[in-house]
Amino acid sequence: MLVVRRLVAVSALLVPTLAPAWVGSSGDAVRESRPELTAIVTRSAIADDAADAPVALWSPGHGAFTRFHPSSSPRELLLSFDDGPDLLGTPLILAELDKRGLKGIFFVTGWRLTGQRPEDVARRDLVRKIAAHGHLVANHGMNHHDLCQNPGEQTDEIDASTELIAETTGVRPLLFRSPYGAFCHSLEAALTARGLPDIGWNIDPQDWKTGNSEDAVLSYLTGRVGELKGRGIMLLHDTHEASVHALPRFLDWLAHENERAVRAHRPPVNIIDYRALVPRRSVTASGVPELVGALFADARGSVARHLH
Repeated sequence: MLVVRRLVAVSALLVPTLAPAWVGSSGDAVRESRPELTAIVTRSAIADDAADAPVALWSPGHGAFTRFHPSSSPRELLLSFDDGPDLLGTPLILAELDKRGLKGIFFVTGWRLTGQRPEDVARRDLVRKIAAHGHLVANHGMNHHDLCQNPGEQTDEIDASTELIAETTGVRPLLFRSPYGAFCHSLEAALTARGLPDIGWNIDPQDWKTGNSEDAVLSYLTGRVGELKGRGIMLLHDTHEASVHALPRFLDWLAHENERAVRAHRPPVNIIDYRALVPRRSVTASGVPELVGALFADARGSVARHLH
């Protein structure tokens, strides 16, 4: 009976692992079966002399290295934020998303999670808050370097940031965004070896440009999203005031536009979350079913021996 009790205890610990769940930032969200939102597409090979040829990406982006072909799926928008966490901008964005029940991807830079100054500790607390509120914390490199211009830094830049995110949130990042949208075969190979999809974008107001005001960001977003076909991935920076303050105004505009679209029997723009990009994980690959089978076999053998 000791073996049986031990089996029950171990099985209770393994139930969450065996469930058809997906790995989210907060650790408590259950993955829905929504294949129409899952875009698992791998890059095709590119000849060295055809770097500007269309490439099948996980998502649009990477400048001259791809031409984004809008999908035939419903109009969808995914929100992503780069370069943080920022002690001024990130909390404002979090509050806005929480108020509306929206989820986003925060591609954080690892260097912001280092150090022991009060502001360093506060940034780590902020990243934990991002994860606890159900947003995805993803990898944007350690120091925001162009990893194709500096290929020797690829391993350190990717892995150091991954370990800091895992140490801070308790969850290893599932997605990567290449700083500057850099793309090259060596970076692709490094990310593939780590199982990290490289996530691009196709809506970018370039809020980092000098003089790019809140009104300019809003005008760009409403123009692009108003004409959106298929899926859009919006890139904003939680480190830039223009985007931080334009976001609530844009979301208000989108809510009104969607109301008008529904009344006119036109498709609205649905804001989706990161489940559209996170690759599905095979439960059987974890080895857990084999472990449970062995435990049950051991328990059955013990009971049989006890009866005889």
